[in-house]
Amino acid sequence: MNKNLHLQAGIRYDFGIVDTHSYFDWYPSTRNNDDNTTSNIYLQRSQDKTLNFGSTSASVGLSYLRNKTTYKINIGKSFRMPLSNELASDGVNYHMYRYEKGNLDLDPEASYQLDMEVDYNANKFSVALSPFVNFFDNYIYLNPTSSYYETLQIYEYTQAKVFRVGGELSASSTVLKNVTLNASAEYVYSRQTSGPKKNFTLPFSPPLSGRLSANYQFKDLLFFNSPQLSAELKVAGAQNEIVPPEQITAGYQVLNMAFVSKLNTSKNSLPIEMRLKLNNVFHTAYFDHTSFYRLIDVPEAGRNISLSLTIPF
Repeated sequence: MNKNLHLQAGIRYDFGIVDTHSYFDWYPSTRNNDDNTTSNIYLQRSQDKTLNFGSTSASVGLSYLRNKTTYKINIGKSFRMPLSNELASDGVNYHMYRYEKGNLDLDPEASYQLDMEVDYNANKFSVALSPFVNFFDNYIYLNPTSSYYETLQIYEYTQAKVFRVGGELSASSTVLKNVTLNASAEYVYSRQTSGPKKNFTLPFSPPLSGRLSANYQFKDLLFFNSPQLSAELKVAGAQNEIVPPEQITAGYQVLNMAFVSKLNTSKNSLPIEMRLKLNNVFHTAYFDHTSFYRLIDVPEAGRNISLSLTIPF
């Protein structure tokens, strides 16, 4: 619209077909009848059905530049058709340690979102704030149930109206010539406004979390070119907002360190990139609320060291 005010808009249409075929187990399963007898039957796992999905997506946004600050605002509507596993799953997902049941009656997801961003950049300091709010007409998710298949919890694909609001705040500063500090925090609040888990959040919702890091740039030394040492502290709050029968997860703090440098092996060859990482320095035992391993009481990795080299040729 002018050199400081920009308008961007877009529209698209998506159409898709999902075709499922009938399938029965090749082995019989024991079934309990209402008259206290049992029968051996071949269970039907999927049905013959053809599903058509189609919808329009659109967005419009404005960005305004003033001196060292950028302002952005965007409003849009998105669309996502259900995946085949969300529609037709009926069995054990051994990778995720759970039993998943699909739902052929799922409707496509439709989301309406408003997001904003304010970004300030100076020579030695920058800060950015990006809040958002969105509403789903029919959010598709795996609903944890209190039922079990053998020792595995049963999850059912379902959908509900969902309201979400959240955002991210980040800042960076060069405090000395060779020292840079970075900080960030993010939070998402979710609430189901319909369905079997009305007034609850969504499963595996991340807690309030933040990161604080420091980077020191060394001078070239021997065959090390642009060596850099960094330390990062990750902090996550306790997640008490759960969907029954989910379990509450305690908060944690984890320190990670890294040494990054280019190695000049000869004048006629490109430098080798080296990355040496020491993660979870204090060998903290903790659970990530968004990790599937939490469900089987497996904590995140303890203290570990990794070395990687990128060799151009």
